[in-house]
Amino acid sequence: MKRSVAKGLNIYFILLYFVLLILTATTAMFFASGNNTEGIISACLVVVTAIAAFYVIMVLRTTVSERILWNAVQIGTIHEQYMNQWDYPYAILTLERTVLWYNQEFKKLFADVDDLEEKSIEELLGGIKLQKDGRELEEKEITYNGRYYFLRLNRVQIEDDEQAEEKDGLDEHVKQFYTISLIDITREVELEQENLDRQTVVALIYIDNYDLVFSSMEEGRRPLLEAMIYRRLNDMAAELGGILTRLEKDRFFLIFPHKALLKIEEGKFKILEEVRKLNIGNKLPVTLSIGVGIDEKLEQSQEYARAAVDLALGRGGDQAVIKNEERYIFYGGRTSGVEKNTRVRARLIAYALKELIVESDRVFIMGHKNPDLDCFGSALGIYRGVTALNKPAHIIMGGPHPAVMDLYRRVVEERDYADIIIDEEQALDYTDENTLLILVDVNRPSICESSRLVEIIKNVAVIDHHRTSVENVGKAVVSYVEPYASSASEMVTEVLQYLTERIKLKPVEADGLFAGIALDTKNFTIKTGVRTFEAAAFLRRNGADSIRVRKMFKNDMEEYKAKAQIVASAKIVYDTMAIAEWVSGMDNANAVAAQAADELLDIAGIRASFVLTKTPEQVNISARSLGDINVQLIMEKLSGGGHLTVAGAQLKGVSLEEATAKLREAIEEFTRGSDRE
Repeated sequence: MKRSVAKGLNIYFILLYFVLLILTATTAMFFASGNNTEGIISACLVVVTAIAAFYVIMVLRTTVSERILWNAVQIGTIHEQYMNQWDYPYAILTLERTVLWYNQEFKKLFADVDDLEEKSIEELLGGIKLQKDGRELEEKEITYNGRYYFLRLNRVQIEDDEQAEEKDGLDEHVKQFYTISLIDITREVELEQENLDRQTVVALIYIDNYDLVFSSMEEGRRPLLEAMIYRRLNDMAAELGGILTRLEKDRFFLIFPHKALLKIEEGKFKILEEVRKLNIGNKLPVTLSIGVGIDEKLEQSQEYARAAVDLALGRGGDQAVIKNEERYIFYGGRTSGVEKNTRVRARLIAYALKELIVESDRVFIMGHKNPDLDCFGSALGIYRGVTALNKPAHIIMGGPHPAVMDLYRRVVEERDYADIIIDEEQALDYTDENTLLILVDVNRPSICESSRLVEIIKNVAVIDHHRTSVENVGKAVVSYVEPYASSASEMVTEVLQYLTERIKLKPVEADGLFAGIALDTKNFTIKTGVRTFEAAAFLRRNGADSIRVRKMFKNDMEEYKAKAQIVASAKIVYDTMAIAEWVSGMDNANAVAAQAADELLDIAGIRASFVLTKTPEQVNISARSLGDINVQLIMEKLSGGGHLTVAGAQLKGVSLEEATAKLREAIEEFTRGSDRE
């Protein structure tokens, strides 16, 4: 600044000197036009005037310069004193983030540091990382010495006049430094936390299998078990400082202060395990589904709690779900669902579905992308049920997939199935206000054959056996999601028996449903219950042939070699899990990978298997387990899903090595049990 002021003064006084000199010379020339005496006098006058003017200008220049510079120094001193009086820490930093100047409050904040100058601000703040991308402003909340501060880092630019003139004002000659201020917001944070702690949290607690548990034990012991369950729940409510109310025989309502939520989260909802361990003669363990809602408004908290408990039930029960405005948090869910022996719900769903079909003008049936036999088989079953009610129906499928090619050929060769399979564009042409969409073997819009149709069509029904994820068809008019069921084909077979009287399946439809059950149960060895065999028996009576079904699972030589290659390349991790990588060029890569994952489970000691398949578009992961490891929870960490024994995920924009690293990280989190699930 001093250099700029001095330069301006020099230019000013030089111009003033030349103006006076020119005026004096002009006057002298006027007098010189007379005679020599006057000329000599004029010349002397010019010299004296020039000397006098130079002396006056120099004295004036010194006085003015000193006054201006003194004022500038005074202003700078006042400004510095003013910044020292600020009641919050303030400092000026170099481009390297080292301290250049600081006020008194900044010095007090770091009183234990001897020399603050040239110290890195990040080191002073305990390793807090600040911006590195040259942004002009960064604001963030930090903690230091147990207090909260609002940090404001500002980049300042000052153009150097001399350099700008000499270098034509190029950007590299712009001086930069940073200013940093730290506002103490500890009181505000404490008040905000105090307000949050006082909020009321709503929880809904359901006993998943109340009727099954109590019907499996002696009548005299039932009141004792019921009292023990209520005692455990009451103890939890007292520990949380809340109030527990019984709504129905198997449903409870709990409210407690938000500050107690951390306590129950740290214990990972140990009430789930405590109730599950109760045994006084009951043949089945008691499991709970808990939904917790958090919001400033009490009524909204109740809505969140209801949505959370519905999600917990849709994921198989025996877990807790916390929902707030931003996200869901899951605890538990590591056990398999318990099969219900009663078909009451299947009958009720059939009646509700029948009403929807009868009231609709047209019905679309759709599964997930890259359909398998369970998806296509259950779609054929629903098609038969809709046509039995004399309503037009179409199956939406983009094209024949290798996994269902044999069944697909049989369908298109049947005369009665002409034009029943359409694509998305054809379906959009037929869609109107009175169209019904039935989703089978899928409850996530993003992986449906056409997510666009899910958005457009108002009336949607869902029949699925996969655990419900956060992303689901929330607007479904009828939702039949049973994670304990072996397959969607089993569920559809049961619904068909109540949809119309004496329904008659065609052999291709019966084969498709039977193949779907066989696929998802690994030929009736995994997740197979009484109702699974009852459904298979019904299909056999309606023309299903096990020999024809077995032909659908046959592989050619190339597929067989590929499976052998995958199994041979597998690596064992955590002693009980197998991971295999495969770069595929085959059309039915996913089906081959899934079969290889199944075969890896046949190896002694392997409890879970993961096969990663690299395709041009993405990396697909097929996950399988024998039931004691919930592969769905692992796949959900990779934005996938499925159910306890069969799950999968798709990773886009990553290499095979990166996908394997992400999978190992997800497995490690699950194995440690350090996460919330």
